Amino acid sequence: MRRLFNILLYGFLAICITASVGAGLVYFLLSASVPDYDEDFTVAGLGGPVDILRDSSAVPHISAASAADVYFAIGFVHAQDRLGQLLRARRKAEASWPSDEILDLEPAVSDALASYAAGVNAWLELVSEGGRGRGSPELLIADERSIAAWTPGDSLRIARSFLNGLRPGSAREGMPSISGAIIPADRLRVPELFATDPEQRLDAWAIDGDRTATGTPILAADISGSLSLPSEWYLADLQFSTGPAIGATIPGVPFVIVGRNARVAWAFRSFPVPDEEAPRGPSPVRAAGFLTMLELFARSADAIDAIGVAADMLPKGMEALAIDRETVARWPRAEAVRASSFRDIRLAELEARQSIFSTEGAIGVQRDTVSSVARTLLPLMAKELWFVQSRDSIEGTDADSLRRELLDRLASWNGEMDRYSPEPLLFWTWVRALQQRILKDEFPTAEQLWTRPNPNFLYAVLSDRRGSAIWCDIRLSSPRETCEEQVRVALDDALGWLVDRYGRDPSTWTWGEEHRLDMQWSPISSRGLLTDLLSLQAPISGDPYTLFLTSFGVEEDRPFLVSAGSNFQAVMSISEAAGSYYISPTGQSGHPLSRFYDNLFPSWIQGEYLAMSTDLSLARGGASGISRLTPATSDNPRMSEGQSE
Repeated sequence: MRRLFNILLYGFLAICITASVGAGLVYFLLSASVPDYDEDFTVAGLGGPVDILRDSSAVPHISAASAADVYFAIGFVHAQDRLGQLLRARRKAEASWPSDEILDLEPAVSDALASYAAGVNAWLELVSEGGRGRGSPELLIADERSIAAWTPGDSLRIARSFLNGLRPGSAREGMPSISGAIIPADRLRVPELFATDPEQRLDAWAIDGDRTATGTPILAADISGSLSLPSEWYLADLQFSTGPAIGATIPGVPFVIVGRNARVAWAFRSFPVPDEEAPRGPSPVRAAGFLTMLELFARSADAIDAIGVAADMLPKGMEALAIDRETVARWPRAEAVRASSFRDIRLAELEARQSIFSTEGAIGVQRDTVSSVARTLLPLMAKELWFVQSRDSIEGTDADSLRRELLDRLASWNGEMDRYSPEPLLFWTWVRALQQRILKDEFPTAEQLWTRPNPNFLYAVLSDRRGSAIWCDIRLSSPRETCEEQVRVALDDALGWLVDRYGRDPSTWTWGEEHRLDMQWSPISSRGLLTDLLSLQAPISGDPYTLFLTSFGVEEDRPFLVSAGSNFQAVMSISEAAGSYYISPTGQSGHPLSRFYDNLFPSWIQGEYLAMSTDLSLARGGASGISRLTPATSDNPRMSEGQSE
């Protein structure tokens, strides 16, 4: 017996030691690719020394004597922090456009792309020397044995992919189209039924100086898209000899897409142009024009100068806004003609309510989570329900009593999509059940039509626009059902679903229980223990139609799970008194072991914006690192110095 005990004990100890050694080895390999922001490097391709100051949030402030060296350095830090993301973006762009035309780019843009590529390749060369864990943790298990050098064409394709992502889903090549679904002959065609969302959306609005506390204009920018780790956006301050440019960049592209210099701030609005350039999407020429416009924006002297550039180079489907100390300018000069969205309606309400804006007031508007969808649809849905009986389909409950309690709650609700309130959960569950009731008989196999709430379609039907109420009739039944009947039955469907899921006490229901953020580490697509360890999850306010946008998911069992939404917001003013601010959901690093992997997440959840400052003296306060890139010479060959300050 004693012998058996010793065998088991030693076996257990051997397993523990093996597991500990294995875990230590894995940790060592993974931690080797965490960049040291105080490390200096000697690299080939530079014209002069470059200083990279990382502020307390690890945003790099890059200073160099020439623009070429600044663009080299932004390529270097993009690769240093987001190498895996860079390579994934390149693979995705190459899959869509295997080759690009050879373009005659503007010299400044051509030189910038070449310098950027040299910076990326300088980091790749350092990684290839070993000791850096292949530069990114996911590359340790990647099947590509060698990494091809970065080229200017890679950046051009990524810019093209970005522009393509602004188009509606069915207009993008390879995306399934639902617009070809056959509408029964006895149903009125409602165009909103087949509307699809783009991968990314750009929004912006500006306030003239006569309506601001400081007398200088304010520009608010909002970008929505995938909420993943790392973020799709990378913040940077490019300190050119002609002046700084700070804001949001895309890993793979060297220019600030939304941001400001010392004199001008710029942002964009996007709107769908479904048939433009179909089926191939934006051309290389259009992508090159977009990059040229961004390069010129960084050097613009005033808002009129910037918009003059946009007039010649702005891609279709986009609107440019720019401000300086006195002027708000836009192109096209007349706002694009399009149907007002629910978000536009809410923005107009908030703008009309406030006569004078501060930057704090603009931030409050950006973070607003009151839904115009709820304010618009709820009166149409509930107008008759106080006067009819329930069909008592909620097993084990007094359906009439529960329904009355919840309708009373909705009657006094202002449409605030608060994560701790039950009303948003009831409303959207009801809307989803109603849409399924209306559409499932016409499209029994097209689940994406009747499982994803479409408020624009429902508004047309419930308001009987041009006879659209005919959609409420179930085609397979003999009686003709009305919208009032469908709304009542859908409410009972929703209550049954909620009671089964959360019990009979509505005071315990919360929107955040279903409307949860699930921000996953993007290199891993499948769910598992590792994904759960590296992801960020939290209850979150808002909906797809609030100004602070949080989209719904596609999982049948978790229909309101959030994996996309507002992933960069900025409020900018060319005023020392007002200042400029930004917020992003994650950190600068794409490495899960870096302390800057998710350090911005608490601030983003709470709506606490960070200062967008080009003042290097402020950046040095609490700096997370200072490194220098030195040009390699024959006497000083290219190598990592491995020094720390």
